[in-house]
Amino acid sequence: MPASRPHIIYILSDEHRGQAMSHMGDPNIRTPVMDRLAEEGASFERAYANCPICTPSRGTIFSGRHAHAGPVSGFFDVYKASAPSSATILRENGYHTAYFGKWHCGVYRNQVPDHPEFVKATPWPHRAPENHRAGFQDWCGFEIMNNPFNSYYFKGSDTQPTRMEGYQTDALTNLAIEYIRNYDREEPLFLVLSVEPPHFPLEAPEKFKRFDPARLQVRPNFGRPLDILPSPVASDAKLRESLATYYAMIENLDWNIGRMTEAIRGVAGFENTLTVYFSDHGEYMGSHGLTCAKERPHEESVRIPAIFQWPGQIPARGLIPGLFSLVDMLPTTLGLANVPVPSHIQGANFAPALLGKQFDGPRQVLLEMVNNPRWALQLQDWRGLVTERWKYTFYETGQELLYDLENDPYEIKNLAATNPAECEKQRRALLTLLAQSREPYFDVLIEHGVTPEGPVVDIDALKRR
Repeated sequence: MPASRPHIIYILSDEHRGQAMSHMGDPNIRTPVMDRLAEEGASFERAYANCPICTPSRGTIFSGRHAHAGPVSGFFDVYKASAPSSATILRENGYHTAYFGKWHCGVYRNQVPDHPEFVKATPWPHRAPENHRAGFQDWCGFEIMNNPFNSYYFKGSDTQPTRMEGYQTDALTNLAIEYIRNYDREEPLFLVLSVEPPHFPLEAPEKFKRFDPARLQVRPNFGRPLDILPSPVASDAKLRESLATYYAMIENLDWNIGRMTEAIRGVAGFENTLTVYFSDHGEYMGSHGLTCAKERPHEESVRIPAIFQWPGQIPARGLIPGLFSLVDMLPTTLGLANVPVPSHIQGANFAPALLGKQFDGPRQVLLEMVNNPRWALQLQDWRGLVTERWKYTFYETGQELLYDLENDPYEIKNLAATNPAECEKQRRALLTLLAQSREPYFDVLIEHGVTPEGPVVDIDALKRR
């Protein structure tokens, strides 16, 4: 097999914020495997989820298009049956494809098996129809479990789920390792291992629960309420307990990535393997007083890990600069595999940057929330952008955020009202980005929006009084 066609292994987690790795400076956690992969390859210093919630983010990952202009445009949407994907493009170029774990892009409300234990185990006990699996061939997937010690998956065309033994991350890693060890096809393999942890509920195997919540070194914005669209803030003790378990889940994930990479190294024919570890979005986990939350544009929510390792091809780079985002994942993967990037893909090909070549990357990243699931009134749709220094956000209500990340990296002071010139500059830049990405409506809200009716009565807030 030529070096231009490596095996490609995606390890995709859910809700792992990019700051929570030891090589990114987190003082609490130990992630030796992620650190080693970064040291042997490259870890983007500033990697972003363009739409920080599961379903549309996954649509962006596998389509290379922004959620508002892609095949998956909201939390309850599905991957369109005829939409091209990383799986279909790589199959056209000689790859065999396999998917293990959480999919979350194929919920049909009537696709529920007659399986009482499975139905009790998750609020979303749905089987993803074959034509909404984005073209992946071998399938051991599920939609949503949110139950790491009682998880199930559907294998291929099975209509009944199979229960996983033990903790979900451990079990899915076992399945993927077994598959690789038994892989005997001539085609190079594109395999996705997609685990839910560290997504809530916050549960970890006992042997990884080593953190004392009271001793954790927390971020300066820990426990501070948001200055726009605020949500209830839990107690400091509760936030710390959540953060401690979150770290335990990440350390378990790191251990499993180690098992996976060691297995790959031990299988003949997999010497030429590109391994990519990343997450679909981040998690506040106490910052700005939020926990078990994302959906908003702050750094804890939108920053993700993005680590690429390819022995003999990607030189040891460690942390590399650049505004990488998930819309760039597909074109970058294709670029590394020497596969032409189709014209319909909106992201940038960062392969030159990873290979140590000259590369002039994007100077700004489009951020957005599309078809927010509306769990609460505070969760609204928005569009935004981030540059090396600035972050700007426009909410559907007309409210704006402007943060100077250079002088306020923890986004404590909103400058939208006090720096109108910069706010206008970033607003214009956002409109340009939206026009380039075929924005269907937010440009109208930004330029022609009316003042919403009010005041708004929040029934949920009244209940909490």
